[in-house]
Amino acid sequence: MTHKQLASKLYDQLEGKIDKHTWWAQSITVAYEQHIGKRIPGQLVNGLFEIAVSKIITTTRGDLFAKVIKWFESKPTLHDQEPLKPRTSETPKRSTWRADFADGSKFSATVEGVGEKSKLVLAHTAIPTKSEADAWKLFWASVAEELSET
Repeated sequence: MTHKQLASKLYDQLEGKIDKHTWWAQSITVAYEQHIGKRIPGQLVNGLFEIAVSKIITTTRGDLFAKVIKWFESKPTLHDQEPLKPRTSETPKRSTWRADFADGSKFSATVEGVGEKSKLVLAHTAIPTKSEADAWKLFWASVAEELSET
């Protein structure tokens, strides 16, 4: 069965029996695919990889997002790759800086307010290989640390 077929079957079986059955159907399907060797942790159904790093920072959403924009705009390259089509967006809940990379991967730095603190999430998806995903994860963890410094 394909990922979609497995998740759909579980979705139907779990509906009305547990809360968040959609999430559980996806999670069980992914765990099963990892168990049988169809994919490894962090790997998407299309074979590409995704990673995320998050950190709670003691500053307001507005102040942190201004710092995020300034930091990213000061960098001509990120992990030796030029960010393509950098852009920002904001909603009442979150502020995001995004960029694409030449390898087809996509990155976002999202800031959400949590009272007087903020949650920073650095997410990178469609990374071609596991080794590249591992290297990016280390890079983004160091960026999160740097952005958390006052």
